[in-house]
Amino acid sequence: MLFPKWPRGISLISGPVETVSPRGPLSFFGAEIPAFRPVPTVKEGQKVAAGSILFHDRKRPWIAAVSPVAGIVSRLDPGPHRSIAALEITPEGEEAISFDLSTSDTRDGLINLMMQAGLWPSIKARPFGRIANPADIPEALFVTATEAFDGAPDPGPIIASYEDAFRRGLRALPVLGAGRTCLCHAEGLPVPDVPGITTRAFSGGLPGDHIHTLHPVAHGGMVWQIGWQEVIALGYLLETGRIWGQRIVSVSGPAATRPGLVAATPGTRLHHIAAGRLADAPLRLLAGSVETGVATPFLTPGIRQITALFHHEKPAHTHGLNRMIKSRRPALIPNFWDETASPPGIIPIPLLRALAAGDAETARNLGILGLVEEDIATLNYRLGGATGTGWITQSCCVRHSTSWRAWHEARIRSR
Repeated sequence: MLFPKWPRGISLISGPVETVSPRGPLSFFGAEIPAFRPVPTVKEGQKVAAGSILFHDRKRPWIAAVSPVAGIVSRLDPGPHRSIAALEITPEGEEAISFDLSTSDTRDGLINLMMQAGLWPSIKARPFGRIANPADIPEALFVTATEAFDGAPDPGPIIASYEDAFRRGLRALPVLGAGRTCLCHAEGLPVPDVPGITTRAFSGGLPGDHIHTLHPVAHGGMVWQIGWQEVIALGYLLETGRIWGQRIVSVSGPAATRPGLVAATPGTRLHHIAAGRLADAPLRLLAGSVETGVATPFLTPGIRQITALFHHEKPAHTHGLNRMIKSRRPALIPNFWDETASPPGIIPIPLLRALAAGDAETARNLGILGLVEEDIATLNYRLGGATGTGWITQSCCVRHSTSWRAWHEARIRSR
């Protein structure tokens, strides 16, 4: 039985944007990118300009990170398996790289520009939610101008403040795909009228909801998706020839005494961004929402909100009988709340049972390939995180990725 999907009301953060200048070195790791094997292009003590490439992936050169500021590489420590344990830049000067925009109106030219400016990793491919391969041609391209979790920044006022850059970025995107480019926005949000862009209003904010409604990929096909702040960054790049060295993030959560919006430089410590906005009590900061946040000390790419939570002390002693009778994994029984927390088109309990049992084939038949971890984050959070649906979903998709790639290449050759 499928219960109706009632829209889940969320509270977004709006208001004036406070600019926070970097205090101390900025840190970059690349650990947020799955299967990332970085190759440094800088050395310790080297001066870099804003837009200089810091490192790129060994086997996927289109995945690269650039410096958001001019400065000096003050620390570069190698990690295990030829990874980067720490890369820090101390801001100094105003030097910035000016990129060549002469071929940005072509597909190859735009792709090369985004790769050089470090913007390409912001484009994700569905299924699997991985960074898109520029050699592929998507059937559709989705621009997500919505938010799905409490405490996220409200896209509307911010897009209005950067309307020219947002419009310029939208105008450039259609050359990347073979099909339509869809701008998915919140209901009531005024959006620019851009040739080649199809607009669609949604009550939900997850990209997976939009893709499932307009161009499902759970059982075949491929689409790309990009967020609204990355479109602003692309438009700023195309207007000025330089990178946009800031991102707008919200500070919210139970431990935030002064929620609000902050313009911060990627790589800045979260505690510096949230300074003066937190309660005077033991707390922790998550990069992301309560449902999807990770405990990282620095602002990483793609993060749009910082959630402040109070520390909760564990009881000093738990009775032995309680430990014996307490279930480590909750029973998966169909109910209304799990149905409403699940993505559209998904029957959650059979899917969760298949994931928990490692039944990849059944999970695929139930639509797992159309999902990524954030799509079931609310469901996983409602279950207390005990089922581990996030990493189980990722591992299940990995098992299917090789066969899907072979199927997709055969499908393209048959056209």
